Amino acid sequence: MHAVYFSILGSLLYEKGIAERQLLRGTGVSVADIHGGISFDSTALNTLFSNALELSAEPHLGLKVGSKIDLPSQGIFGYALMTSSTVGDALRLLVRYNRAILPSIQIELEQDRDGLQVITHTEHLPSKLGRFYSELLYAAILASRHILSDVATTSFSLELDYAPPQDYGLYQKLFGSRVRFNSRRRVLSFDQESLALAISTANPLAQDLLQRECDRMLPSDIHRGIVTARVQRILLQAGSEFPNCAAMAKKLHKSESTLQRHLAKEGTKYQLQLDSVRYRLANEYLVGTALPVAEIAGLLGFSDAVNFRRSFRRWSGTTPSHARDKGRT
Repeated sequence: MHAVYFSILGSLLYEKGIAERQLLRGTGVSVADIHGGISFDSTALNTLFSNALELSAEPHLGLKVGSKIDLPSQGIFGYALMTSSTVGDALRLLVRYNRAILPSIQIELEQDRDGLQVITHTEHLPSKLGRFYSELLYAAILASRHILSDVATTSFSLELDYAPPQDYGLYQKLFGSRVRFNSRRRVLSFDQESLALAISTANPLAQDLLQRECDRMLPSDIHRGIVTARVQRILLQAGSEFPNCAAMAKKLHKSESTLQRHLAKEGTKYQLQLDSVRYRLANEYLVGTALPVAEIAGLLGFSDAVNFRRSFRRWSGTTPSHARDKGRT
């Protein structure tokens, strides 16, 4: 998901004559790596953004990047937010998955009778970089309102702990008159009515499955740049239309042989990854829902329940019915 930050930076800074390789200086990541599915760890991401700030001399870069980020670009974590029931639920998940989305800053929530406050802590970072991250986050949250809810307006206020800039135009465009500078902290606040707004893409079943998968992925540090992890993320987002190896290679901007070679270096094959994701989702559906086995087979891309049962026995050594009963005891 972090590759989207690089893509946005590249498009914003192209007119300034800043080359992609300049942005990547000191990150240990090349342009070819990014197109090949390599992602950034927190240190490399900090270096990327620090380079962008230095090279561009753009004081509002965080606002510009954040306003161009959409939730689908954040992969499975973004889809988990989009399938939440309310805006408040999505904000709570944002904090839960903060380490995956913006690993270098701390996000805290404070709830009171008036609403919810999203507070950023960046004291451990250089001041320009910390300000960049805070403004990126707040601009991205507000830009995502139009994806999350059909309601045109959301009541919010923004406080920032620094003096207003001379060029105030972009703040006005993004936040209107609801931003206050020289505060004692950085906080984006929503009232109770806004928090209760229903999300138009809410899907309780999908949200439960996605959230479980996100929780599993977090401890394993999925942003190491491993091609296998990228393949798994795409498969998990595929719905019931799982791509074959050739289609997956196209999504990753590789040839099929190159993808298979990368996976072989990581000790796996494409079919093994497809089976792994199908088996994982099968267990989620069997234990977490009351769907008939035939419907689960369809959700996993099988032509009929017989083929699904045969594959499930190959994966697990048991039948779907037995796995469902065992998982519920």
